[in-house]
Amino acid sequence: MGSEDIVTALRRVPLFSRLGDEQLHWVASHGRQLHFPAGARVAAQGDPADGLSVILEGRTVWARRVGEQDTPTGALEAGDIFGELILFLNSPYPTTGHAHTDVRLLRLEPAAFWELLRLAPSLSRGLMEVAAQRTQPQEVVSTQQPLALKPGQMVAGLAPELGNPAASANRSASRLRDTLRLVSARAMALGQHGLSSAQRGALLALPREAADRARATPALEPLARTRREEEIGSWLELRGMTDAWDVAPALVASGLDVAWLDSVARRVGEALLRDTLSWLVAAVSGDVLLAEVERGSARVHALVEGVKAYSFMDRAQTTEVDVHDGLENALAALRHRLEGDHVRIERQFASDAPKLQAEAHALDEVWTQLVLNALEALGERGGTLRLRSWTEEQRLVVEVADDGPGIPRDLMPRIFEPFFSTKPNAAGLGLDISRRIIERHGGDVRVLSAPGHTRVQVRLPA
Repeated sequence: MGSEDIVTALRRVPLFSRLGDEQLHWVASHGRQLHFPAGARVAAQGDPADGLSVILEGRTVWARRVGEQDTPTGALEAGDIFGELILFLNSPYPTTGHAHTDVRLLRLEPAAFWELLRLAPSLSRGLMEVAAQRTQPQEVVSTQQPLALKPGQMVAGLAPELGNPAASANRSASRLRDTLRLVSARAMALGQHGLSSAQRGALLALPREAADRARATPALEPLARTRREEEIGSWLELRGMTDAWDVAPALVASGLDVAWLDSVARRVGEALLRDTLSWLVAAVSGDVLLAEVERGSARVHALVEGVKAYSFMDRAQTTEVDVHDGLENALAALRHRLEGDHVRIERQFASDAPKLQAEAHALDEVWTQLVLNALEALGERGGTLRLRSWTEEQRLVVEVADDGPGIPRDLMPRIFEPFFSTKPNAAGLGLDISRRIIERHGGDVRVLSAPGHTRVQVRLPA
């Protein structure tokens, strides 16, 4: 590989993505390229630290020798690094690595490694994070999870999940009915003031302003919320609102504050202020209740859709399936989330990937779910979605990766748990459904996550 090719490859490595062009060219010029054919030994357990290695191409597998037995410890591939921890600790290799495919490395020998840290001190923290993650790997394999839910367990788990949002939505809808009647009554009281066209226009603009503020204002911390409720309650009480302390929380929840209420008072005048505030409080309370109904209904809808997908997972007839076509179908199904240029898609498909005998629609459900999860992780900020495939030991591996924030370490053990989700109004069944489908095909799902780098790997018998 030429110098520019190496720089391009380094930019794809999360650790080096924080470096500038000059620093990347320094790494490329001071590193030594090494090539290992498939099956060759890359490093041996007990060998001294020989530098920081960046995998430019290919895949390596690693194992630790204990007595007379080799215990697999994992795999590293293009974009991964190794050797950083033993350099920091001045210790030998704890495992032996072999090239699973043809492998090309860029190796910075110890002197160059320490010089790089002097030139780019920001790398030190990144390297320590990688080293810490390697000593405590965040990997969850689907076969480590409980078996799929039986129908009775599904019903038992679903009942409270459906019951809570449904009950909440029902309570809010009941209160909303009364609130809408109150809005009408207070609007009629305002109408008795003989409002001019200008006054009516000014009044009608107030609920829209309040709604805009509710969307734009971030949620307050508990202490700040309590302080604002006290400020608004006192402000309303001074102006004769008998239910000031009851309605203050609804106004705060809508992002309103005393400064905005002062502006309302200036615009409508003292004669209209009390009736205006009574009407406005009712209108804002109605918006809050409507949002609660929407949230409850959205949660119920998500659960129903999840259960429909769950029940769809009965065995179907198998056909010859091209997983690459399935990934492209998933992208097509989610094209509305890919509009614009905030998400970059990278494909690295194995040209020799075999076709599988599988349930086509079920696998399509898996690819769509995994791609959707990655896109939701990227969010509005965007980033890179990587779709890859390769073969290993009579298995086809499909990887869906993103450079989003990663999965918090304490949540990793729960990601396959039914009804568990970190996303609002999500059923929390997507990964569990995917796991069931893949395991039914004799495969497994592995999730590896670190800040800025999450990979979901599906292994299927080829």
